[in-house]
Amino acid sequence: MKKVKEVELEFGRKLDNALSDILQDLGYSVPQSHAVKASFLDSKGRKKRSSASADHWSPMLGRIEIRFEPVEQEQRQMNSATSHAEAKESPARPEKWSKGAPGIHPAERDLLTTLDRAESRPGWNFVPLKKFRDEILPQEHLPSMRTDVERRSVLDSVIEKKFVLLGKVTNPRSPQFPVTTIRLNRLMAEVKVVLGQTNSQDLDFHPVEISGEPLSATILRERR
Repeated sequence: MKKVKEVELEFGRKLDNALSDILQDLGYSVPQSHAVKASFLDSKGRKKRSSASADHWSPMLGRIEIRFEPVEQEQRQMNSATSHAEAKESPARPEKWSKGAPGIHPAERDLLTTLDRAESRPGWNFVPLKKFRDEILPQEHLPSMRTDVERRSVLDSVIEKKFVLLGKVTNPRSPQFPVTTIRLNRLMAEVKVVLGQTNSQDLDFHPVEISGEPLSATILRERR
């Protein structure tokens, strides 16, 4: 589990080159002796404790303070080398998915694949919405959804886009309170792309040609 300080350092390192390039395009130069520093704040603007768990902060409930601070040249070179190494090892995953599956965010993709695994569990006839949201998703420890607020937001998004369908089944313990279920809308092209089923031949009906006369002709002849 990452601490606030670790995520702040990683965030600042990833923004360093990008912000410098933007400022240069606008006519502002950034000295080589300065680097981006990021601080996570709560909703009231107070600095989050560096040793606290990063899971306790959310971009929807908190703020990010970004500033340039002087750093040692050696440290700046190390940050720059780390950023280039990460870019080389992880080539633009969100952009890659935006081309293959338009309208699907990486977090939505992670949720859909998690639901696919849940639906495939032996003995499961359906996936309860509450169990998936409150138990299954948190157990996955997905980087794209670190908090309950983010998980709920992404789940609402895929339901709104019809990537995931809601349903109701009878609750054997309390018949008066049906269980709300969710399932993948496997007919949608975006969902097929996420599941890697765009070229699957098993999803479509393909008639098989049988040699001989048509069945209708055989039936008519037998009736005479």
